[in-house]
Amino acid sequence: MIAKSAPPSRILLATDLSCRCDRALDRAVALAEQWTAELVAVAVAETGAADMLDERPRKWRRQADPIERMRWRLARDIGSGAGNIRLIVEEGDPASSIHAIAERERCDLIVTGFGHDETLGRVFLGSTVDRLVRRTQIPVLVVRERMAGGYARVLATTDASQDSLEALRVASAYFPGAALTLFHAFDFPYSSLLDDRDFSHEAAQKEAELNRLLQDGGVANSTLEQGVKSIAGFGSPEDLLPDYVEDHRIDLTVVGSNGHGALFDALIGSTHRKLLDTLEGDILIVREADTQPAPAS
Repeated sequence: MIAKSAPPSRILLATDLSCRCDRALDRAVALAEQWTAELVAVAVAETGAADMLDERPRKWRRQADPIERMRWRLARDIGSGAGNIRLIVEEGDPASSIHAIAERERCDLIVTGFGHDETLGRVFLGSTVDRLVRRTQIPVLVVRERMAGGYARVLATTDASQDSLEALRVASAYFPGAALTLFHAFDFPYSSLLDDRDFSHEAAQKEAELNRLLQDGGVANSTLEQGVKSIAGFGSPEDLLPDYVEDHRIDLTVVGSNGHGALFDALIGSTHRKLLDTLEGDILIVREADTQPAPAS
């Protein structure tokens, strides 16, 4: 499923019932209200590990069902809105199960939290998010920050190809009131040998190319009227993006990915500095058109 050029009508919230996902819950509820979308809250216990969620001493006269306890905890976390939110609790591999549920329920967006400071003990941490992003073609919103309002400043990444404008199209469709930035990181062969070279002229040329791409790349007039700031910088995405996002107080970074290439590798690749680990703010990963999901790992 490729992201459609309209706000989602059904959102899946994936939670591990930990405090890490409280921010994702708040954001998912707010987006569902903003878009008048249906919200489905999902918790998946790793096979054989559901008992870890129940730390109470076992009593011979009462054997609690871990899945039912998860269902109760999910309803408790949702609170007063539980009557308007469908709850699904299953046992299995988290990434596979969430992907299958999202497909089965015809969800347009998956919202989840992200933890990078803990080991993989409880259901839905960083590695599971990585695997989910690799597996699904449904856009995935990774919520990291406490919600202080809507997304006012949104950055979309591009590799300067027409296909990679999908991130911008989705950003504009989802958040029409936001200030949009189109960001491109570029490099040259053997550039490490040219450390003292000033690349400002090349950056200006790249920004001009981005502006032409916006005009010729099938971007809707409504997006252009919304106003798009084009930025090009010399270097790798994992080096440039975190600094730009922090310096310009970007609320949401939208990454268009076909499951391979520099942007995807920078997002959840094997390098020690992954964007998913280091980028400030929330991240929306969008599959580019006419692509297949990356191999699950």
